[in-house]
Amino acid sequence: RRVGSGWSWRSMLARRLALCGGAFRPLGLMLARCLAPGSPHPPAVRAVTSVVVARAEAAGAHPVASEHELAVLQQVEDKVLWLSCLMVHNANNLRPKRDGLKVGGHQASSASLATILTVLYTSVLQPQDRVAIKPHASPIFHALMYMMGRQTLENIRNFRGFGGAQAYPSRTKDLPEVDFSTGSVGMGAAATIFASLTETYLRAHGLPPKPWPGTSEAPSRPGRMISIVGDAELDEGVCMEALLESWKLKVENSWCIVDYNRQSLDMNLHERMVRVHERLFRLAEWEVVTLKYGKRLMKAFDQPGGKQLHQWLNNVTNAEFSALIFRSGSAWREAMLRDSPSPAFAELVGRHTDEALHALMTDLGGHCAETLLEAFEFAAQTEKRTVFIA
Repeated sequence: RRVGSGWSWRSMLARRLALCGGAFRPLGLMLARCLAPGSPHPPAVRAVTSVVVARAEAAGAHPVASEHELAVLQQVEDKVLWLSCLMVHNANNLRPKRDGLKVGGHQASSASLATILTVLYTSVLQPQDRVAIKPHASPIFHALMYMMGRQTLENIRNFRGFGGAQAYPSRTKDLPEVDFSTGSVGMGAAATIFASLTETYLRAHGLPPKPWPGTSEAPSRPGRMISIVGDAELDEGVCMEALLESWKLKVENSWCIVDYNRQSLDMNLHERMVRVHERLFRLAEWEVVTLKYGKRLMKAFDQPGGKQLHQWLNNVTNAEFSALIFRSGSAWREAMLRDSPSPAFAELVGRHTDEALHALMTDLGGHCAETLLEAFEFAAQTEKRTVFIA
């Protein structure tokens, strides 16, 4: 993102895409593959896809990425997910410990951001942009920084250990350049709003930022301050206070990405919580972009039986969806045909193998790189504060 002279994160990423892991062996890959089905977000309650994406398609907009570019993004995402899962596994089960106690790592909460962070850091961010990482997504962040050559193998091997990669991203304790410390849940949502306000004030008083390292000119566009928060993280009072301040102070150039994985530490979130979050942001005059479905599901909705598929997804509870993700292909088929036994729907389901059906049903907006790229590209055309629920 911030390229200094003589250093290229792209070349480092390509190198580590091929050689990622060093001493990390296929155990980590198997672990990641086993955990991956549990990471996608359950569907939102409302039948809402990205309004941004719909507008772009209606206008005949050009593709945001070629098939080759999307395939490369998928490779990067797979490696980052593999490495982040292995970091947590290594910290809890492989690394020697004096007391034998496990140290945790929020493995699922981290995995649910694999696509979003991969897209942001490889395709969206500009040098002047700043990101507050969701605290529980620390393993994904550190894995991505390692892939880009900004984190060491020693540090990620010592994740959650003394002197190693931190459990929550820290400006003072972590090796890679962390924009905002998010060690207390909810801090990122507030910090980015006030960072946007600060830059607006400085520019208005003739104090624009200097050129960033590796560049010769100061950025003409203000930095976009981006917070990534969990859906349950919005329960924190500081998030609501900051939301009101953003409205009162008319903050611009601020994005909030809500990782809507429907999980908290002690329960599934209520099915209607997404509607509450949408209304809260709209009341504070944010642009609200709900990314519910990925490209494969959107295409399936247009096929015979697609209407019933859409209705089934809107009606399934968070708890049942989470259980089906864990159980995989044949369980999807049984539940779907039991709840909606129409011939067209049965034919649609029958055209998919168990593996293909599982891939289809977990193709949700926050896990579809193409959908995310379209939404981010469209929102970047203005300075309006925008929230993405994905």
